[in-house]
Order: sequence, then structure tokens, then C-alpha cells
Amino acid sequence: MRQVEIADLVPTLRAIPSTAQGAAADVQLLTPAQRRRIAAIATTLQLPPRATIFRAGTAAEHVFINGGGVVKTVHELASGKRQINAFWFPRDIFGLAENGRYVYTTFAVTPVTLYRVPVDALRRELLADAHLTLQVLTKITYVLRESQRQKLLLIRKDAIGRVAMFLKMLERQAGARSDTIALPMSRSDIANYLGLTLEAVSRATRKLRALGLVSLPDRNVARILDRAGFEQLVARI
Repeated sequence: MRQVEIADLVPTLRAIPSTAQGAAADVQLLTPAQRRRIAAIATTLQLPPRATIFRAGTAAEHVFINGGGVVKTVHELASGKRQINAFWFPRDIFGLAENGRYVYTTFAVTPVTLYRVPVDALRRELLADAHLTLQVLTKITYVLRESQRQKLLLIRKDAIGRVAMFLKMLERQAGARSDTIALPMSRSDIANYLGLTLEAVSRATRKLRALGLVSLPDRNVARILDRAGFEQLVARI
């Protein structure tokens, strides 16, 4: 963990807006001036994989902007098991709380760069800048839409459908349609997030390969081979 010069801080947010934006897939939400103001109140953290960022129930004194890498939030069950409820990607904001306390425990999946923003300082910025408030609300709306997509993913009965929808989610998060999709999280994390066993995920990936829809040249990459067939599978609820 280290603090760096403000000039090195470039926190930003991105989202697919709810209003029409022409052909743009997603947009940068913060202006350069807004980014500089957020930078002035933020601390940059460089964290290794598996580092704990915050724990459920602790005072929510900061929100976080993901500057690079992947983060997961986890619901810690009374049984001691952990259920992954979200992954957070570059230019996501996370750490919003309930009654002043974090709801979920959060870990780094990969090496991450985080911008830690004090809640009180951010509140002052939002009160002073209505446009910044609108952009943060746009981002939160985007996060809610992605959460609704996750619920659709979890009602799929077929494991292959869940895995395909997960790959589609990662493609959207990358911000551009590409036939090569990065898989930065482990297979066990994917299984946990999808509510499947590790073996069910393995069977589903083998079936995707057998159908000629997707190849997995290594554990951290998926490649779409048949775009039309893949999209049909994703859309099948």
C-alpha cells in the first residue's frame, strides 16, 4: 500500500448511459476538471491479489474507484461460506454502504490500483457540482442494470447458459466487443459467482468447445468462435 503524487492520480468512471449516445458503446463520465478534483481528495492504493480492501460491518468512511485490475465483493454467510455477489472492473465505483457500514467484504482478485475517496469529501464535491452528481448517478444506474442482468444469469437452469452469459458480461465490462475475452478470475471464483460447482463449470466449458462456440486456449482467455451461435445461446432464457 502506498500513497502517490496527486499528478499520478487519474480516477475516472465509465458506463453505458441510459439515454441515447449514438453508436458509442460506453462513455467516460468525468471531465478532466472533475477527475482532478477527485484526485485531490483521493489516495492511491496498490494492492496484491487476495488483499482485503474492507470488511462487512466496518464503518464506511471511503468509496473506491477501480483504476486497474479486478475486485470481488463477498457475502459472508453464517455457515462460514462465502458467496461472491459482484466483480468490479476498471473505472467501476464500489464501497457504497448501508447505514454507514459496508454491506459486503471486498478482496482484490488481481493486482489492483484503487482510488480511495473519503465519503465526506466526496459529498462536498457532489453538493458543489450538480453535473458531477448526475454522472455518479449515471454510473450507479449502470451498476443497477448490471445487477439485474446478474439476476437473469442466475435464473438460467443450464450451466452452459450461465457460463455463456458470464462471458458476455466480461465482454461488456471490457467496453468493446471483441472475440477474445480476458478471464482474470479463477474457475472456482466463476463457479461461486454463478452458483455452480467447479465440475459443472468444467462440463459447461467443455460443451462450449464441443459445440464450436468458444475456445479456451488457456485458463485466463476465452475466444468466441461462432458469434451468431454464442449470441443465440446468451439470449436463450
